[in-house]
Amino acid sequence: MATEKWIAGSGVGLTWSALGTTVYNSLASGNAILDGTSITNGTALDIFADVSLHLASAAFVAPNFIGVYLYPLCDDGSTYGDGRFASAAAGPPGSQYFAGNIEIPATTAAQNGVLSRIILPPGTFEFVLWNKGGVNWASSGNTLKYRTYNRAIA
Repeated sequence: MATEKWIAGSGVGLTWSALGTTVYNSLASGNAILDGTSITNGTALDIFADVSLHLASAAFVAPNFIGVYLYPLCDDGSTYGDGRFASAAAGPPGSQYFAGNIEIPATTAAQNGVLSRIILPPGTFEFVLWNKGGVNWASSGNTLKYRTYNRAIA
């Protein structure tokens, strides 16, 4: 009988790897921004990713979630997704790029959250985060990390 299991991806694998850091600092409530770190999945062809978000302490209020979007690199080789959010701008991003939400409590504290099992496209892409935490993010200490994996049948 075959057993299905998770295996480390050929890209970054199961080690959490840093994406944007300073790009998320002071992100206004309601705004979204492109991460700025390209992920190349043309050789590894990993199928899944998790993202781990850490937000420094702020007075988060309802609606209290962070939208996560995946913007693929277009055929022009320089535009990601619909070309929006290279700098912070009012969201939301296009629904065709939606990966999921990270819900956060409405409280004044640092926040951590993980979005699991994001399906990755082949090729190059970047993540976009949409701040729906009800407050501008802190001026420092905000990070996004990711890891990749696949399924195997043994």
